[in-house]
Amino acid sequence: MHHFILLLALTPLTWPSSAWAGDPLGTAGPFRSTAWAPCEAGVVVQFTGACDPPPVDPKTPSDRLSQAHVDRALKLVSLGRVPQARAALDEAVRTDARNITALKLRARIPDRGNDAEADVNAGLAIDPLDADLMAMRAYILHGRGDPMALSEANRAVSLSSRNADVLWIRARIFLETQELQEAEDDLTRALDIENDYFRARQLRGVIRLNFGRFGDALEDANIAVNQQPWNGSALHVRAMARAGLGDFQGLVADLTTVLGEPGAPTIADPSSALNDLYIQRAIALVRLGRAHEAMMDIDTITKLGGARSILKMQVYLRSNGFPDIPIDGRRTQLFEDAIKACFINQACGRGIAEHI
Repeated sequence: MHHFILLLALTPLTWPSSAWAGDPLGTAGPFRSTAWAPCEAGVVVQFTGACDPPPVDPKTPSDRLSQAHVDRALKLVSLGRVPQARAALDEAVRTDARNITALKLRARIPDRGNDAEADVNAGLAIDPLDADLMAMRAYILHGRGDPMALSEANRAVSLSSRNADVLWIRARIFLETQELQEAEDDLTRALDIENDYFRARQLRGVIRLNFGRFGDALEDANIAVNQQPWNGSALHVRAMARAGLGDFQGLVADLTTVLGEPGAPTIADPSSALNDLYIQRAIALVRLGRAHEAMMDIDTITKLGGARSILKMQVYLRSNGFPDIPIDGRRTQLFEDAIKACFINQACGRGIAEHI
């Protein structure tokens, strides 16, 4: 199952504004998006502050000053200016430490570590029954592997059963604990509430892949890709669904959108989930009779992971029907022939993908 959980890491934070028919921010968990608002000065200068809202007037009445900083922060988030939004929220909390809206928003700023939990706890001290804050605490606990995450998510859902973000957070926890039916049920409920909720749609596709229901997964993935055609995680879900249905042409097309053409330069990290995508595409290319291109993807994996990646493949091959393969980390003709033969066999190819 962890093979499909990797898909979750591929979703970008910044997407074009044209995709958002519904709520681009959400109420709990990370912001659903940033940078959805247009900047008349153009994208090139948008991220250097060309369209930033003016600073808050220090003469703003004290009872409205903190909220004015919150309003400015929201405009900055809409422009993709997240660090600047964080600074505005800092001012909002400094002005009024009990501004629960500011605390909730600041807790959702990415990569805040323990500071996010402090904001959540401060907010819950003000309103102990705030379901969004409970869900956010569940999200934080889940991120550090705390088993209390699920009970916190259950409390949030019991208080706000019609909140799609709360349901999405609990579904992520259920996926990690392999309670797949419960995860799918939560995502279906979330989509009944918000039919255009992209991250619930994408995650339900992941769940259905894990069930082996490739047709259902493809249905979700097609909707998600239609919403966000550039989104790597949605394209990956669709590629895996197509692989399960034997549509290797479609798989190659989707993964090429994510990875570029075989042999194209990449700056991916050696430990990146993209390595798995290169293997998946190489398997499909061999089955389509395009072995030369498949070896280009093996070249890319070798460049990213060095001899270690070759050694992993050799160890797997030696243990699964290719006893003559030397375990020496070298690309030889014998190794390439064995890889091609392995990729033709569905079980062997899947094993390589899982062990690389």
